[in-house]
Amino acid sequence: MKVEIFRRTVKDRRRGASYDLLKYMAEGIEACGDEPIMVNETKTGEWTKDEMEPTHPIGCMFGYGGSNQKHHTKGRRRDLVERAKKKGIKIITFDGGLLSSFGNVHGPKHHWRVSLFSPMNNGDFLSDNSPPDRWEAAKARWNIKNDPWRKSDQEDPIMFVLQPKDNWSMNDLDPIEWFHGVYEKLRPITDRKFIVRPHPNHVVNIEERKNEFPEDVEVHIGQKYFQGDEKKYYRFHFQEAIANCHAVVTHNSTAGVDSCVRGIPTFNTSDLALSWPVANKNLNNIETPEYPDRTQWLNDLGYKLWSEKEIRDGTIFKRFKEKLGM
Repeated sequence: MKVEIFRRTVKDRRRGASYDLLKYMAEGIEACGDEPIMVNETKTGEWTKDEMEPTHPIGCMFGYGGSNQKHHTKGRRRDLVERAKKKGIKIITFDGGLLSSFGNVHGPKHHWRVSLFSPMNNGDFLSDNSPPDRWEAAKARWNIKNDPWRKSDQEDPIMFVLQPKDNWSMNDLDPIEWFHGVYEKLRPITDRKFIVRPHPNHVVNIEERKNEFPEDVEVHIGQKYFQGDEKKYYRFHFQEAIANCHAVVTHNSTAGVDSCVRGIPTFNTSDLALSWPVANKNLNNIETPEYPDRTQWLNDLGYKLWSEKEIRDGTIFKRFKEKLGM
């Protein structure tokens, strides 16, 4: 079977982890006895109309693109998914970013999200009703505890986790605009301290706009510039930041997965969030959050994450082919 890999769903510089991942997937496809076709491997420049036209039953890409986003890479991703769905073609996509505060950071041991069409909650990870084995392995790998849902004290704060506007899952929604909408709903019904935590890629931007936040909001700027592994440690510090929080509120950040795993009640304002199945959705319940059973959600989470080795040796492609009956 021929399998198209759409190289231009990553940046044209043709280097970095996302580009390498597509090459590793090609190795995995070959390991299964199939033929990978790298589409537009060396092409750069403007995006042409039919560049993302899939022609075989299954293809591969990286990431996703929001409906409002015009950026070349994100636009190409969105166009590919739309064309594939119209033709009944399946597209396997990859992304990182889950459990980074527990240690799943970029490197040879990184475990990637692998799904159909989108690496968010609107994608299909083929992981429903999974057994517990991979989640138990993830717990051991990153030393994750089975923390129960945390029941807070009255003085515990609420943490608001921001995302960059150009993040495809935000779909060009300005993070401060999002915060103001949430603030207007929550401030009349709770007097808890509000703490804002910027995304590590967006700290400088948020500092420059700090005066746009209400005076009773504490904006944690912290480190603004990162070198080498420093960004990894910013992510690790998320666990420290939320340890004594009453709740975490975010639009659809993958940090919400980490806070739910930690047992901090998490409120989402977008059903794209991978934490959505166990998150709170009604902001009016900020003082009385629900504490749903996370058991099956955690088991399924284990089957959303796959190692570089499993991508390269064909494990993941074989799994998707079998699940899809191909």
